[in-house]
Amino acid sequence: MFVKFHITCMLILFLSCLSLNAQEKDKYNLSTDSLVNIHASNKRIYYAIRIKERPKIDGKLNDACWTSGIWDGGFIQQQPLQGRPPSEETTIKVLYDENNLYVAIQCFESVPNGIRPILSRRDEFDGDMAGIALDSYNDKRTAFEFNVSAAGQKIDLVHLGDYQFDTNWDAVWDGKTQVNDSLWTAEIRIPFNQLRFAKKEEQVWGMHIWRWIDRIKEESQWKLIPIDAPAMVYLFGELRGITGINPKKTVELLPYSSFKYSPDSDLKNKTTSDFGLDGKLGISSDFTLDYTINPDFGQVEADPSVLNLNAYEVFYNEKRPFFLEGNSILNYEMGSDVLFYSRRIGHAPSYTPSVSEDESISMPENTSIINALKITGKSKKGLSLGVIQSFTAKENASIYSGNNKEKIPVEPFTNYLVGRIKQDLNKGNTVIGGMVTSVIRKIDDDHLNFLPESAFSAGLDVKHEWKKRKYFIDMKSFYSNVEGSENAIYRLQTNSVHYFQRSDASHLDLDNSITTLSGFGGDFSGGKRSGKFRAIGNFSWHSPGVDLNEIGYIKQADFIREKITLTYKVNKPKGILRDYYGEISQEKNWSYGGEKTGDLLNLHLFTRFTNLWLIHLDLSKGFKTFDTRELRGGPKLYKENLYDGLLFFQTNNVKDVMFAASANFAGRNDHNTLYQIYRLYLRWQISKNFKLTSDTKYYDMVDLHEYAGKAYRNDNSIEFMVGRINWKILETTFRAEYFITPELSVQYYANPYASIARYSEFRRVTDAGNRNIAQRYSPVNLLQLENGYYYADENSDNISDLRFANRDFNFRELRSNFVARWEYKPGSTFYFVWTHSRSKNETIYNDSILDSFGSIFDTKAQNVFMVKFNYWFSL
Repeated sequence: MFVKFHITCMLILFLSCLSLNAQEKDKYNLSTDSLVNIHASNKRIYYAIRIKERPKIDGKLNDACWTSGIWDGGFIQQQPLQGRPPSEETTIKVLYDENNLYVAIQCFESVPNGIRPILSRRDEFDGDMAGIALDSYNDKRTAFEFNVSAAGQKIDLVHLGDYQFDTNWDAVWDGKTQVNDSLWTAEIRIPFNQLRFAKKEEQVWGMHIWRWIDRIKEESQWKLIPIDAPAMVYLFGELRGITGINPKKTVELLPYSSFKYSPDSDLKNKTTSDFGLDGKLGISSDFTLDYTINPDFGQVEADPSVLNLNAYEVFYNEKRPFFLEGNSILNYEMGSDVLFYSRRIGHAPSYTPSVSEDESISMPENTSIINALKITGKSKKGLSLGVIQSFTAKENASIYSGNNKEKIPVEPFTNYLVGRIKQDLNKGNTVIGGMVTSVIRKIDDDHLNFLPESAFSAGLDVKHEWKKRKYFIDMKSFYSNVEGSENAIYRLQTNSVHYFQRSDASHLDLDNSITTLSGFGGDFSGGKRSGKFRAIGNFSWHSPGVDLNEIGYIKQADFIREKITLTYKVNKPKGILRDYYGEISQEKNWSYGGEKTGDLLNLHLFTRFTNLWLIHLDLSKGFKTFDTRELRGGPKLYKENLYDGLLFFQTNNVKDVMFAASANFAGRNDHNTLYQIYRLYLRWQISKNFKLTSDTKYYDMVDLHEYAGKAYRNDNSIEFMVGRINWKILETTFRAEYFITPELSVQYYANPYASIARYSEFRRVTDAGNRNIAQRYSPVNLLQLENGYYYADENSDNISDLRFANRDFNFRELRSNFVARWEYKPGSTFYFVWTHSRSKNETIYNDSILDSFGSIFDTKAQNVFMVKFNYWFSL
């Protein structure tokens, strides 16, 4: 019945979308400012001029070809005074030849020393900037953007539509700048083989050119795109005049070699070498094949340290270039859940063998990726396609005992496959799509049969926009199926995503004989998303059996959720306010059994002042609910009202020294829970090419009823324990960046982290759902702590009734790396990397978080030195 109901809802919404009048008028009329509407409605066209001799890309604009064509200006301010003339004049010129597009931008400056040429990492917006975006598909939704800072640093990205961007896309192009007292100029060469376009006699592309003046935080644009417009690309101007060019079927190769030295390794051979190949092949003018053989990601920054005490898996962002670049088409998000989570490919081995005291073990850190293929692109008819296929190797751990060595399989050979398709309809106002994923493991060893043998998921999505994309409906649904041994499926049913073993959940059925687990889910949202008043509603659900975690990411199954968000936003300066907005939202959650698991009311206020300081305030109240995850498979636990507040402010980030700070407090009605989080961020721009940043966080929590694990009676029956936890975390993320040129830099990253916790005042959970705290918990008396276990008496006869693990910890870790990077020619890079790490976890509690933090360097160090060289060339 539930499935039929939601399928019916989806069909009704879809049909209603198609029945709406989506005809677009030429005039833009979404702003309350008539001047903004006029500028946004004006259709601007630029005609490029063909040249015979290509310019030298140095930013000087003194080549003879730049005397051809016309300089065009007429920029309009987008922020802060939208629709008004800009503070400074900007002019542009666009030329082309058979293989390249050439763009010149002149940025005039009347204030002495007003230009801010700041060097930073690629794709990081810093200082004065200017750039061009090209809708070469002319689909009014997607575009390729090429920007340069006044210091000459490159920023490139892909517009995905609706203010979604892929900054991980790194094209091979040239951009240079020159800075004078009253002018800075940008000279850009964009190879046509880095764009995607149809074969036509004359190209008609969408074009957007913009300039950012950092000292006053002003953006001006050649064709105004209002700041509150619901999307960007459909409002671009046009680039015409490009004739006689053909799409390029490119062949790009990027071979690499690397050498690693690990002086602290337990292995006899401390030096290793490797080689591999990355490449691109233009299958057609629309689609590109990317491939990698034996990839190496040693230059990638380490993940931040985390000590996870809740029931959910930690989600880490992807940082590996192959899985980042051009992968936007493979995105299928539903809140915090995704159908494809690329970190699954090449993950750490799933099995860890046990060893005796006289044995040692060598474990691979990650599963080796043998190869991976990726097809991405979009046709001239609006068909987007994305495919990833990858094989990962069977991995073995080596166990040493004296002179003997034994290899134990820890991960089976695995094949991953992901496919995504989307079709634009109705001038890009309607998009329908689908996605499939597959995981197949070759399990030859009985001790690995706890892993599923195969997993499959499929999703369908529809998005429709109307009234100049002011209103939208976005609908996603998906299905999953996992197969494996009885052991593997039983483990899935009882893990933190599902908890089928909950004794009080009549709608859940734990079955240790099944070999398949399947389920479905969906996410519907829609509303008004531009203008001063905005309203968005969301409805989502996951059935109890849905599971995406073999190749996707899902925190929790078994829920139904609704959320409504109302926003009032003003982008026009008023008095001391530059812009501001307020947002209120409410959210409710239930399990499929009707248990209320969430009831939140949130208020968010944001203000940016004319001095470029900003402040925001978050307030929320969580009403009385049940937590079905807290007892890790036990019965639902009653939770009192929760109050949460956060205050954040930031100084003017144009200044050389900028700092931001926040304070976050939360507590429950019963005064049994209180946590506080403080954060301080500092950035010091010492010079235009040297920057230091630090981000320090302090976390302090006291909870009288924190989950303390399972307790075992003398007959091995299980009880659930809670206790008072005193938990503190102190961590800092430090970065130092020094740029000799935009292509040559050294960067240092360090993340020292300390986390300590002590449990005390233990209680047994007697009636988890009872609203009376005295009946919900029963105190126990500790008798002794022996071999890492507490022995407790609950009837005062001094005889042990319960046994449970000591969960105290003192965890310290340092993750750091030093990277010297030299892009000695476009697309070709040399790296020197030093990775330094330390880590230790003890059950000996340390009362001082500062002492624990300071003892990080008392732990054993692991150092790895790597040299990596790659060379890009095109055939």
